[in-house]
Amino acid sequence: MRPAVRFLLTAALLCTGAQSFGQALIFKGGERWDVNDPFKMDTSVPPKPLIDPKKGTISSLKGTVVRTVNSGGTDIESTRKLSEVERIIWPASDKLSEAQLFVSRGEPAKALDSVEPIIKFFDAFKKTPGSLWLKASMVKLDALDRLENDAAIGSFLDNLEKNDDGSNPELATKIKLARLMQRARRGEHDAVITEATDLIPKMDDPDVLARLHLVKGNSLLATKKYEAAMNIYLRVPVFYGAQTEHLPKAMLGAARSFRGMDSPATKEQKLEEISNRYLRDLIATYPVSKEAEEAKKLLPKEDRLAAEAEAAKIKDAAVIPEATAKPDAPKADNANNNDANK
Repeated sequence: MRPAVRFLLTAALLCTGAQSFGQALIFKGGERWDVNDPFKMDTSVPPKPLIDPKKGTISSLKGTVVRTVNSGGTDIESTRKLSEVERIIWPASDKLSEAQLFVSRGEPAKALDSVEPIIKFFDAFKKTPGSLWLKASMVKLDALDRLENDAAIGSFLDNLEKNDDGSNPELATKIKLARLMQRARRGEHDAVITEATDLIPKMDDPDVLARLHLVKGNSLLATKKYEAAMNIYLRVPVFYGAQTEHLPKAMLGAARSFRGMDSPATKEQKLEEISNRYLRDLIATYPVSKEAEEAKKLLPKEDRLAAEAEAAKIKDAAVIPEATAKPDAPKADNANNNDANK
């Protein structure tokens, strides 16, 4: 079975499983209230939120959740404060997935339109386990990064830091990561390489690690340390392949690194051919990504047309095809930290 087919079947099974569980709030003391999802809309024009009268309805503005319970034939309305919520159960949001897709397609403005309502809704739960606020905030940062709007990113990060009371280490880590990405855009590549190298062995979040490798790889590439950059980029699919949204960037970075390594002295290694293979696989596997558009500019016309034809056969795939040529797997992070800085 092709990897793409396996992926789609797995995704379908996961979606089926997710649909059997609804969103809920767990209050102090363990009481559970099933609640309506404000992002699920009906087919009316304009669409309206789907409301199940048996579930609670959240008002972020009032800071409450209200539900109606029938007791002895009488409807009784109960109200609880959102500040009493201890934990949230919330399946993956279609709206958040939509925003992530817009980012990967190079449509950051649409991503911001999709993600802003999620950030606003979960603002009252930003520190509550299970909240989508932090994930949504990271998607917003990605969208702003695509726009290269450092003023907007700086303002957003300043706001995040004001709300960081130290109780959420994950938030502090991702703020630090975003600041590092800003410094890379300002051209502070040597400092970025050093700091990323220091941070990588201290992290255990696969998403953060994938992002750190990408920002480090970008700075190595910018400083023409092509072989070190190639090794860093290829760690993303090797060690963090489950973070599929980062794979197009890693594949494009690796292809550019192979091109930078190409010279008369390395002619026998056919590095340009390896680079073109990565570019073709990128176009075929992630045809709607921004990186695929960049890859098309680098490929000869014949190769580009072949990759586009292959893309028609592997629609919406999200894994690297088995035919992708890979060099030997990179060494463990700690083993290559020094070499990557040379």
